[in-house]
Amino acid sequence: FSSGGSKQGSSSKFKENLKEISPENVFPLFLNLLACFFFMMNNYIIEPSSAYYAEALGVSDAMSGIMIGLAPWCAMISSVVYSFWTNSNYKHPILFAGMLQFIGNLLYANAYTYQSVKMCLLGRAITGLG
Repeated sequence: FSSGGSKQGSSSKFKENLKEISPENVFPLFLNLLACFFFMMNNYIIEPSSAYYAEALGVSDAMSGIMIGLAPWCAMISSVVYSFWTNSNYKHPILFAGMLQFIGNLLYANAYTYQSVKMCLLGRAITGLG
């Protein structure tokens, strides 16, 4: 095994594959990466604080499990719809999903102001659909 040969070979192969991406696909790929980042950050933010948020809304800590699990369940359902929708075009589904994530997070954040558990759960569901 050579110490430097494999790194240079994989680096040049990566550069070759990067050149194969057509310019019209760069922006949609970036949008997809950004949407995945926001969806993952959504989970990293809600998981540690969901029990406190449930208490602040006046419900038991058990509701935090539903708050955490609602988005992945809705994402599982919407993934079937998105898989058919992206067969012909993937720019509009990604923009639509981003809009749903924004609206869902806005509802989830405003649930504390309105002290509404229903708004919180609706926000999490809409976030999952995005």
